[in-house]
Amino acid sequence: MTGDRTQVWRLTVGGVEHRVVGRGGVRHLVQWYADGALVAQKGTAEGRFRLRSEEHGTLEVRYGGLGRPRRATLGGLDLVPEPGSPAAELENRVRARPHLYAVVQTAGGVARVVVPILLTLVTVRLALSLPLPDLPLPDLPRIPTPDLPAVPLPAVTLPAWLRWVLENAHYVVPVVVAFVLAQAEIRRRRRQDALRDRRS
Repeated sequence: MTGDRTQVWRLTVGGVEHRVVGRGGVRHLVQWYADGALVAQKGTAEGRFRLRSEEHGTLEVRYGGLGRPRRATLGGLDLVPEPGSPAAELENRVRARPHLYAVVQTAGGVARVVVPILLTLVTVRLALSLPLPDLPLPDLPRIPTPDLPAVPLPAVTLPAWLRWVLENAHYVVPVVVAFVLAQAEIRRRRRQDALRDRRS
């Protein structure tokens, strides 16, 4: 590792040693080497992007939400992160304690719901506690509205649990999405480990 936000991955495919160096930050720089020769590089702010080489195929690179390099995949196979690096530690955590990883990711989804609510409540409380000046309001004319006939809608009775989900979807969806993504990452990591085992 060279630098806090630099990640190196390696993998030998068909006798060719691939090395990918990803630097994080607001704008990412990824360099792809094959047997020591630079075959492609890209600078971008995207979190997921591809580098292409006519000889070696397509390399997909992913960055995390905080601009840290997370994963490099060549031909459907993840390159191996440098031991001790953040990407290697993440792989080890997913392998060693998949259920804890899922819980942590789901808790992150809960936090994304709860924190904005708490911040809104604090902001409203502060706003209501401030004295407001007594400003005169202009006398605006009333805008007429057309008298439209009422359209009868069919009565639909939803189960109580479905009504609750629909009413709270903006709270429930981020938590469910976080849980589903965590489970998908656990399954993906297991498949990658099986692919690597077959190669060795």
